[in-house]
Amino acid sequence: MGPTNGCTINVNDLVVRLGDFTIHDGLSLQVHNGEITSVVGASGTGKSVLLKTIIGLITPVSGTIEVFGQNSKQLSSREAHEVRRRCGVLFQDGALFGSLTVSENVQIPIKEHFRLPQKMRAELAALKLSMVGLDADVGTKYPSELSGGMRKRAGLARALALDPELLFLDEPTAGLDPIGAAAFDQLLLELQKNLHLTVFIVTHDLDTIHTVSNKIAVLCEKKLLICGTLEEVSSFDHPWVQDYFHGSRSRAVKH
Repeated sequence: MGPTNGCTINVNDLVVRLGDFTIHDGLSLQVHNGEITSVVGASGTGKSVLLKTIIGLITPVSGTIEVFGQNSKQLSSREAHEVRRRCGVLFQDGALFGSLTVSENVQIPIKEHFRLPQKMRAELAALKLSMVGLDADVGTKYPSELSGGMRKRAGLARALALDPELLFLDEPTAGLDPIGAAAFDQLLLELQKNLHLTVFIVTHDLDTIHTVSNKIAVLCEKKLLICGTLEEVSSFDHPWVQDYFHGSRSRAVKH
């Protein structure tokens, strides 16, 4: 179960530097149980860096990150392994291994965390592929044989392989045509509802933001500018926010 305070991710006063460049300087953010939180911001504001820091791929200079109520700095390797098992991650473009079949890609987390016979792993992979709307025969194909949208779904199947409670998505609809992106958004909503997922999504796609978000977190000037509902954020008095939510691209979304 998640923490009792209803907060799945709690980032407090985070400082992240890459080389000499400070990406985040005192950033704080909470992601609540069962909600889809979309993280937005101009290019270079460190949206993907924040995701990678929360999941442990980047080590912050200072600040605390709690996932499921556990401070990431204080976990033993076994405890950190268990936290990772409860999370699923979809990187940009699916990030599948080209030398493995789709089924073998989906089986990677299962192999890492459980000792199961190959036949059972293959059956679990087929089940996860069906959950994201892919036919069983897709499992025998290689990523290069799939369309962009199918690669994203295959990556999502791998992210769901261990029945996670918390799902991280990095630009999941980038590169998809509008129909494919809309289908992915609907799939995400169905999965979130049926599997009771908490979702942390990095995106710049206004359609996705409008369709799936319970909360929107805006990164700006190395900090969190605001986190709230679409109504709260879109009415926030800041030049970038106003341009983003009320500029020409946003009008196209509304119509």
